[in-house]
Amino acid sequence: MLSFSATFAKQKLFNMLRKIVFVFLVTIIFYSCEDKSNKFLVDDAKLPDIQVDVKRYGKAIFEIDTLKMAEGLKMIKAEFPLFLNADLEDTSNVNQIKNFVSDTALIRIYNKTTDVFPNNQYLDKQLSSLFSYLKYHFPTINIPTSVYTYVSGMQYESPVYIQDSIMIIGLDLYLGGDFLPYYGLGLPKYKIACLRPENLDVDVAKQFYNQYLMRRTPQNTLLDRMISAGKLMYYLDAVLPYCSDSLKICYTTDQLKWCQKNEENIWAFLIDNDLLFSTDYKSQSKLMMDGPFTSGFSKRSPARIGIWVGWQIIRDYMENNPQTDINDLLNVSDSQKLLHDSGYKP
Repeated sequence: MLSFSATFAKQKLFNMLRKIVFVFLVTIIFYSCEDKSNKFLVDDAKLPDIQVDVKRYGKAIFEIDTLKMAEGLKMIKAEFPLFLNADLEDTSNVNQIKNFVSDTALIRIYNKTTDVFPNNQYLDKQLSSLFSYLKYHFPTINIPTSVYTYVSGMQYESPVYIQDSIMIIGLDLYLGGDFLPYYGLGLPKYKIACLRPENLDVDVAKQFYNQYLMRRTPQNTLLDRMISAGKLMYYLDAVLPYCSDSLKICYTTDQLKWCQKNEENIWAFLIDNDLLFSTDYKSQSKLMMDGPFTSGFSKRSPARIGIWVGWQIIRDYMENNPQTDINDLLNVSDSQKLLHDSGYKP
């Protein structure tokens, strides 16, 4: 049997190695997204200095001694008033939280969040960068002053919540495609593949766009929907310049390469079948909705090809209209004019 000192030394070495591995993985994730040649990078001196300090409510409550639940909750109430605004003298309120943190399935989920996110280094770094770019491109946008994470019980339909100065993220929705409990949700593999740490800031950026920046314009034709989706993707280019295209659209590297290799054929298919100005929702959905692949194309193709093409049209439009900034782009409502002025021709 190991002595206490030997056991302690072994545990200390394990913790040190775990931290080294985490820093290494964070570095890989961050710099694998980086493309130093891309035009969306802004000099740090020009960016607003926004530093995010994420507060982890999930970690705080799961680490409370359940034998002293009321006392523990009272100690953290001042830090998490949004979550603990109930009367903690009422045993029913305390027991509700106690039952939550005592659930073995939720304990397993929480433990996985600490494995994937052992500290806040990755979260703080990614969100600070995103918020700085958001404020740079959209100076009047409201940036949250309080960012919380929690264990949502895998509420995958609403991973990010933003209200005024507060943002809440379900950290248990970014644990990686190999996390087995995800498969119990009944989600297809292509959905689960996007439940990974690298997608967290992409989802946050999308939530900002959907709540505050997206223009509500009529989307009658396939082209209307492609252009609308393309604007969102170009916005992600601008506010997440370090992220790869595959991350932003949640494709594998092979799926992205397939689109690039077959871009001319995809465009010819849309033109030859008179799909651009089609108002048939079913036909549109085949090209815009998620799935294992796009109907009508090879099974090696990714889904949402219409979104990818719309993204390329917007990129060409912005390249050929350098006087237009991203705010101007969002206000362009005529999708046909935008296509024409883009000069898009793969």
